[in-house]
Amino acid sequence: MQRLNHHHLFIFWTLARAGSFTKAAAELSIAQSAVTFQIKQLEESLGLTLIDRTNRRKPELSSDGRQVLEYANSIFESSQELIKWATLGNVSKTMILRLGALSGLSRNLQFEFLKPIIADSRYRLQITTGDQDNLVSLLKDHSLDVILSSHNVRSDGKVSFYSHVLTTSPVIFVTRVERSHKTSMDLRKCFVQKPLFVPGLNFEARPELDAYLEGLKCSITIAGEIDDIALLRIFALRSGAIVAVPEMGVKSDIESNQLRVIGRAGKIEQKFYAITRQRRLPNEVIEGLILQMRNT
Repeated sequence: MQRLNHHHLFIFWTLARAGSFTKAAAELSIAQSAVTFQIKQLEESLGLTLIDRTNRRKPELSSDGRQVLEYANSIFESSQELIKWATLGNVSKTMILRLGALSGLSRNLQFEFLKPIIADSRYRLQITTGDQDNLVSLLKDHSLDVILSSHNVRSDGKVSFYSHVLTTSPVIFVTRVERSHKTSMDLRKCFVQKPLFVPGLNFEARPELDAYLEGLKCSITIAGEIDDIALLRIFALRSGAIVAVPEMGVKSDIESNQLRVIGRAGKIEQKFYAITRQRRLPNEVIEGLILQMRNT
């Protein structure tokens, strides 16, 4: 039976994570030539080309290399769990779930997604916020298990990403509740009386929102464009202006009678996604969370 040389595989795994032969050699405390030689031995034993060496300074994984990396990730991550279990006891019983969340994403959405496991002692959460490009880079490098975002993502030709639609939320116009307000008010009249804050140009449904506002054919003063949905919520609560926002971001404020809905922006909806990457071994916990959110 053919045996896999795990030492060679570990060197390949280190190279894939380090991104260069020089960095891998420094991390392993061996000569760069030794890294090159042992990875070639791994390629010969598997009968596969794992590295595209066209660019010597920044080698790229081949399609076979990416598949082998999936196996290597599973093998060496399990090895780390074994070491922790052997040296620290029951650490392996706690599973770390690494979630990335787009900056400004609805806190309600994040909580609802994680709600089934928040009180479960078997899981420990690590939540990272940031911009889409940075989070996707972390997901690509296996530093995150899933990203929650209001933006879709496409595969980059090297790694396959999957965008799972978790839910949709209608885009509505809200303003804070004040004693002087009537129980209902015509949307066009509101725009004449109050300034409007809208999501920024990065908002996925922004072109549809612009078309809707233009179609109203009334005087509208756009006082600001804000990318951060959480900040839009604050403006709605404190400024007295009208704010266009996905209902998901202000649902609790509407229910507590702090904000009131003036109207809905036609049939415009904001989609919310759970973004994962292709894996040789699927993450059953993340798949379960995605499924329960879709069924809510």
